[in-house]
Amino acid sequence: MSGLRGKIGGGGGGRVEEMERTVRFEVPNSVYCSESNTEGEDALNGHVPSDQSCQKAKLVCCSCCGENPCCDMSSKQSKCIVGAFVSLVIAITWVAFTQLVQGIIERDQHKFNAPFSLTYFFSVCPLIFFPCYMAICCVARFRHARDILRDCLLMYKGNEEFKKLPFFWKSLIFSMVSALTFYTYFRALVKLSAADCTALYAAHNSFVYLLSWIVLFEKFIAMRVRMSIYLSGIVCCYVDGFGSPAMFGVVMGVSSSAGAALYGLLYKKFLGEVNCAQASFFISVVGIFSLLFLWPVWLLLYLLNVEQIPWDSLPWGVIVSTAVLSFTYSVLRECTVQLTYQVFIGLGLVLAIPMCAVTDTLWRGREFSGMKIAALVLITIGLLLILLPENWHGFICKHFKSRQRDSDSQAMDQNISLRGRLSRTSYM
Repeated sequence: MSGLRGKIGGGGGGRVEEMERTVRFEVPNSVYCSESNTEGEDALNGHVPSDQSCQKAKLVCCSCCGENPCCDMSSKQSKCIVGAFVSLVIAITWVAFTQLVQGIIERDQHKFNAPFSLTYFFSVCPLIFFPCYMAICCVARFRHARDILRDCLLMYKGNEEFKKLPFFWKSLIFSMVSALTFYTYFRALVKLSAADCTALYAAHNSFVYLLSWIVLFEKFIAMRVRMSIYLSGIVCCYVDGFGSPAMFGVVMGVSSSAGAALYGLLYKKFLGEVNCAQASFFISVVGIFSLLFLWPVWLLLYLLNVEQIPWDSLPWGVIVSTAVLSFTYSVLRECTVQLTYQVFIGLGLVLAIPMCAVTDTLWRGREFSGMKIAALVLITIGLLLILLPENWHGFICKHFKSRQRDSDSQAMDQNISLRGRLSRTSYM
């Protein structure tokens, strides 16, 4: 640049500055990246960058600012693949958990009738999650333990200082709601099949959506249509249960769904988006509070003979296996949000509905009427409409439109080539 100024003497200084400003305006911003400064100097010296250099500069700039469409597409594809795998694992875990719990309850109801004991045991087991996470981090030396604890307390702190009382009552509310959800779900399994209970429980996504619109003021998108499909499925599925003993199971199933929806709403309101360390800390804290505050209720029910437990013939192997499955479902639900999209976690329970119906038919010999099958299909469609993103129909229509445009362009090219051949033939 100094050489250029030396060649043009005297009054050409203003012209040189004007040329520099013009060149700097015309050269893309990407040429000023660290790896493409030579191209910027060439442009200032009068050399116009080629198309390849411009494309290279754009790629360098995209890699610097993180806006490379190729990388974005690959990340979306990887998230979708991970999400499909997570949905399948969640579905299999929930089906196995529900079938094993129903097997424990139906084993011998006269001797073993303790749904709250199962609730207490399954609520306490997740407290080992955070110690296991800390042990893995300390062995692998990912982060220091003090930094992990400080990060975990931030989700209870928010914009204010950490206070013990909000931490106490928030954790207590989460433990109570979790225990209530477990208890009502186990009571529903006494009267209903596993597929019916799973369909009722999976409907908590619609309740979460509705409560989020009312309480958290989230965007309302055609909720009347979605809720009408869901409610029609409920009525068709359980029209034979009104006025019969199965009605109690329906009420318990809907209560478990409402409890899960309240849990999800409180989670979104108080915690929001958390990382894996914070999720493990939260699960362990809820387990500790369940251990400390639910045992008086369990002891009172056991002394009043409401909970009947034959200690000498308990199926400990099945109970521990079921607790592991419940723990696995909680970990997958809370800790896989950063790996994939939230919609795939909800799709796991949607997939569990037909899988539970198949296992009920093959394993327990249950038969589903046509009305109940139609109801399960309607519930599944309603849940899919709620879980799918807002612009899913536009995404599908865009692909159809692009294909139609490609076919129209091909047909136009063929017509043009045909006309050219006919004109040449007539000319000859």
